[in-house]
Amino acid sequence: MEGLRGLADSLPTRDWRATLWSLVVPRQKEEQVSTRISSIESFRVLAIFAVILWHSHFLSSLSQVADGSFFVILNGYLVWWGGVPYFFITAGYFFQRSILIQGNPTGQFRRYVPPLAWILLVWLCIYMGTPPDWPAAILHHGLWQPFYTEVLKNIQLLKTQHLWLFIEGVRPVWHLWFLPALIFSLAMLTLVAMGKLQRSLMLLVVGVYGLILVEESTSRNLLNAPIPLGQWIIAVPLVALGGWLAERRESVSTTVAWSLILGGYVMALMEGAVMNVVFHSPMQAIRGHAFLGGILFSSGMFLLALAKPQLGRSTLFPFLGQLTLGIYVTHVFVMYTITPFVWKLADKVPLWGLFLGIIVYLTSAIFVLVLARMPLLRYLVAKPAWRSGQAAT
Repeated sequence: MEGLRGLADSLPTRDWRATLWSLVVPRQKEEQVSTRISSIESFRVLAIFAVILWHSHFLSSLSQVADGSFFVILNGYLVWWGGVPYFFITAGYFFQRSILIQGNPTGQFRRYVPPLAWILLVWLCIYMGTPPDWPAAILHHGLWQPFYTEVLKNIQLLKTQHLWLFIEGVRPVWHLWFLPALIFSLAMLTLVAMGKLQRSLMLLVVGVYGLILVEESTSRNLLNAPIPLGQWIIAVPLVALGGWLAERRESVSTTVAWSLILGGYVMALMEGAVMNVVFHSPMQAIRGHAFLGGILFSSGMFLLALAKPQLGRSTLFPFLGQLTLGIYVTHVFVMYTITPFVWKLADKVPLWGLFLGIIVYLTSAIFVLVLARMPLLRYLVAKPAWRSGQAAT
């Protein structure tokens, strides 16, 4: 360890994280790495791990250990609010900051969106042809039949359900709903900037959140629309909130950040308790609720990262944070791959979902590192390098 630390200290011209990243992606520009904020990147690691826990049966294993305790299950539901919302707020903040620094909202939108659209298209094609537990499917049904059957099934789903798949986040889209939701939200920020309506960003946050609550309280889609708002619409107020934070000139103290984190957590618990005790809402409705406390909690996390920019700098987290986009798009594929080999442990390992989540995260990180070293596959897991001076996201 001392030898490695001495090696890092002996590098006079560049940060050791930049050096490490350049070994993974040789063409990555050093200035793009060095402009990243350590705390933002470190919190990305925590956020993506929360996302993986959400997808790795953590909630069901937590419920079993807690014997169905409502309070424990409710805390499990709040895991989501420590993950995906943080990504939306961060994206909105840096997108709006790039507009403030460089102007030209439409130009910024064109620079942000094509890489995201490319990754969405490619990984949608991959997931359309990849059956769950595909190694076991190959073992039992041969090399081609499982993939051929999966493609036909998912093409039929796309033909019949179209936009619903992206709004609801179901097979074969799954977690990829995040990307079109982000693109749509960035388009909203672009329109706001073009109309010079930045002062109305908080009105957009409150208005869209109000629409979400209205649809939650009704048994039908809002205004009987043919397409529901769906879970993707939560991206709009979160991205707009990030944009609003970028417009503010005042620095935020750690006291305010921690107040939002703790206050948001308590408020979320109160929201869940009221829904359960007063309104007798089913658990599925509570799970899908857009927690106002969750929004405050995620905002506090982001503001804490801004208030403490050096947080995590001396750890491996800032480097791992740069792998987050790749881990996000690949982790379900990794779960499909390793599940046949580890599922027998489900009844033997307490909190199986946590154990599986750790395995999935580590395996996904290695998978992303391998892909990032391959010129033809690098942009499956990383956005193309932007020109010098572009705000880091």
